[in-house]
Amino acid sequence: RGIGPGDRVGVALPRSAALPVALMAVLRAGAAFVPLDPEDGSARRAGMIARAAPRVILAPAGMRLGDTPVMTLDAPGPERDPIAPSPDDPAYVLFTSGSTGTPKGVVIAHDAIVNRLLWMRETYGFGPVDRILQKTPTTFDVSVWELFLPFLSGGALVLAPPGAHRDPVALAGLVRAHGITAMHFVPSMLDLFLDAPASDGLRIARVFASGEALPARLSDLFHRRITGQLHNLYGPTEAAVDVTAHRARPGVQGASVPIGRPVWNTRCYLLDGQGRPVPDGVPGRLFLAGRQLAQGYLGQPELTAERFVPDPFHPGARMYDTGDLAIADADGVLTYAGRSDAQAKIRGVRIEPAEIEAALFATGLVAQGAVLVDAHAARLLAYAVPRPGATGDAIRAALAARLPQALLPGQVIALDRMPLTPSGKLDRKALPRAFGEGAAGRPAHSATERLLARLYAEILHLPAPPGAQTDFFVAGGDSLAAVRLCLRLEEELGRDPGLGAVLERPALGDLAAWLDRNAAGDDGTGPVLHLGRAAQGAAPLFAIHPAGGLCWCYRTLAQALPDRAVIGLQSPLLHADAPDPASLTDMARAYMDRAERIQPEGPLSLIGWSLGGIIAHAMAAEAERRGRRIDRLLLLDAYPSACWRDEPEPDEASALRALLAIAGFDPDAHRDLVTRDAIMGFLAARGHPLAQLPGAVQAGVIRSVRATNRLVRAHREPRLRAPLTHVGALRDQAGTGRHAGLWAAHAGRIEALELDCHHPDLIAPQWIARFAPALRGALAPGHAP
Repeated sequence: RGIGPGDRVGVALPRSAALPVALMAVLRAGAAFVPLDPEDGSARRAGMIARAAPRVILAPAGMRLGDTPVMTLDAPGPERDPIAPSPDDPAYVLFTSGSTGTPKGVVIAHDAIVNRLLWMRETYGFGPVDRILQKTPTTFDVSVWELFLPFLSGGALVLAPPGAHRDPVALAGLVRAHGITAMHFVPSMLDLFLDAPASDGLRIARVFASGEALPARLSDLFHRRITGQLHNLYGPTEAAVDVTAHRARPGVQGASVPIGRPVWNTRCYLLDGQGRPVPDGVPGRLFLAGRQLAQGYLGQPELTAERFVPDPFHPGARMYDTGDLAIADADGVLTYAGRSDAQAKIRGVRIEPAEIEAALFATGLVAQGAVLVDAHAARLLAYAVPRPGATGDAIRAALAARLPQALLPGQVIALDRMPLTPSGKLDRKALPRAFGEGAAGRPAHSATERLLARLYAEILHLPAPPGAQTDFFVAGGDSLAAVRLCLRLEEELGRDPGLGAVLERPALGDLAAWLDRNAAGDDGTGPVLHLGRAAQGAAPLFAIHPAGGLCWCYRTLAQALPDRAVIGLQSPLLHADAPDPASLTDMARAYMDRAERIQPEGPLSLIGWSLGGIIAHAMAAEAERRGRRIDRLLLLDAYPSACWRDEPEPDEASALRALLAIAGFDPDAHRDLVTRDAIMGFLAARGHPLAQLPGAVQAGVIRSVRATNRLVRAHREPRLRAPLTHVGALRDQAGTGRHAGLWAAHAGRIEALELDCHHPDLIAPQWIARFAPALRGALAPGHAP
């Protein structure tokens, strides 16, 4: 289309392999790319497009973007030789919040961003062995180094699926699955990531944090949970991503990690109100100079001249007024000390309250209004005196049409009048506290509703538990807060409902009803079930499913082992599309693959109840074959496969009754329950979540029971070097010839604990309380059977 130097091209593509191709194509044509959020249909984006005036926008087919021509990636056209841009040509234009009420387009040239990228490559030694995770939306400048550093260093670019950047569990899975060596977090998201059990024990060579002050406590937590380096970076959009850097080590003194020293070809000045350098240890306004400065603001020469001022220390050069305050120590290391104006950052997004206030009045629904940053809860609050007929909900809906989600106030609080000081200024201290709109509905009454009310109040900093009509997002929540809610629900209920459940049912009563109906929903039948959280430095305990394929039976055990993350490995046979394994050894190999993705190194600990013990033993054999050491192998009333070789295969009724054993009931005590309806009715009458199993999962449990029993009959146990701890149920094994000594031929040493109970009692709370101390002792460091 003849696009080249001096032109701008909008890019409104979701994260996929097409995204870096499109960005590279724009640069190869010599033009500058303008990233646009494909999910943002607000008037703000329309204003950005009008300001940037791109020649064309690369977007998915069917997307409407005003009058600008849209070009899809498969559009036909003649090949042309690329035009090499000059160092002074713009590479990209990024829009950021503006104090004038409209977003500002920051123009970054090739010379500036290349300096930044080459500094990072050389300083941190990036090369072909690296695998860099790209998860930041392209509308934020961190995405630039994530996308282009792999091309400059020879590393691999790993693109996170859309939406994964908000999900700490998904991110931890990506790190493990793809061997990620470098990634970035805004500190508030890093906090959520480290709070998720899935992140514990990860190895990530370099993690970079920027966008907000990095709390010292977060650095300490990182080093307790992650093996790797943490680096704190600082820089505004107006200076090509980052201009200072500091390695964050454990034990940092003070509230936050320093932002460090300047990168290549960059100067930092701390000046007082008269433009004079301040002494070490004294706060000063931070000015930046050097090669990475932006060319200015697109189409706003007056604003450019106001913020990019002459450098008095280098005649002919410019410096940028960040508006940030910082302190330097005697070694020249800088520490961020806050803002000198009303600008704020919420989860790394620059917020100018004036821009949101302008949008507030532009709705035409507000007579008076003000926007404040609630620093404690990290959210925006809008206060408004509505015009006749308008409501807080209507105002917020109108704002949502004008602003992207990141700039949308969590609450619009309607007032009869704005409180004023005697001098006529807004009396901010007299503004009412934030509250949950809809909280005046009926009080929470069920146990699940009361739990959610407590968690809503905790996470959203509400003054009291809200009522059943409270909408999580209207009450101030956002996607990150929803992630925290999922983590807290996992702690309280032992299962993560998934972010989608909160997004789709944010009203407290609706979410509670869904949780009650879906006690065993899809989240409980996946291949990995996280049942407990680890203490500092503790390796996980992998719990292997019994014949029915589910690991729910280990929940009480996990609660009794508070210092261990108990991770259940569940059967793929629960799902109809999974093929039958050829042998129990093949199943054990697949489970070891799963365990090694979670714990790639270090000694392993395994536990299995019933048939799960046989699989756990086979996994231990596979681990030793791979050169891994078994720290603990714990079998709960499990016996070698020879004990079952001559037993008849279970029929469907026997397989169904396995559901009773999984639920903690003795199948032999309920031989009258022989049909699926009878068994599910029995469990439902006792309030057991297994009664909520979908029919397909019930069929999967039956399939798992029958298939694994067949595999056991053909299995032959190898001998382990590792010792084995066995807990037996005497009442069911007396007179059968089954005892812990049968494992002597298949393990290094045997430690036996015999209990006067039945087989299902080993997962019952009252019996777990009796033998849990012995298990804790067996799992303790230094214990030798």
